[in-house]
Amino acid sequence: MQIALTRAVALNMHPDNKSRTYFVVVSRRGDGAFPFCWEIQRRRQAMGVKVSGSGYRSYRAAQDAGSEALAKFLDDFSEEAERSR
Repeated sequence: MQIALTRAVALNMHPDNKSRTYFVVVSRRGDGAFPFCWEIQRRRQAMGVKVSGSGYRSYRAAQDAGSEALAKFLDDFSEEAERSR
């Protein structure tokens, strides 16, 4: 649990996510063996692209995968912003 909490705090403190603009939503789609999926969303306005993953056995597995994807997304976003300066 401590690792998950530390990870969540780290994502919220990311320079490009100070106001928690981006976040992960996990949902259950169907009743199969791998019903969980995640999606990165942005508050107040749509992102223009859908960043998501599906095929997870548990809510926790989808949440962990979504959190990793969000961290990578924010890192890539920061690098792109640096390059365009």
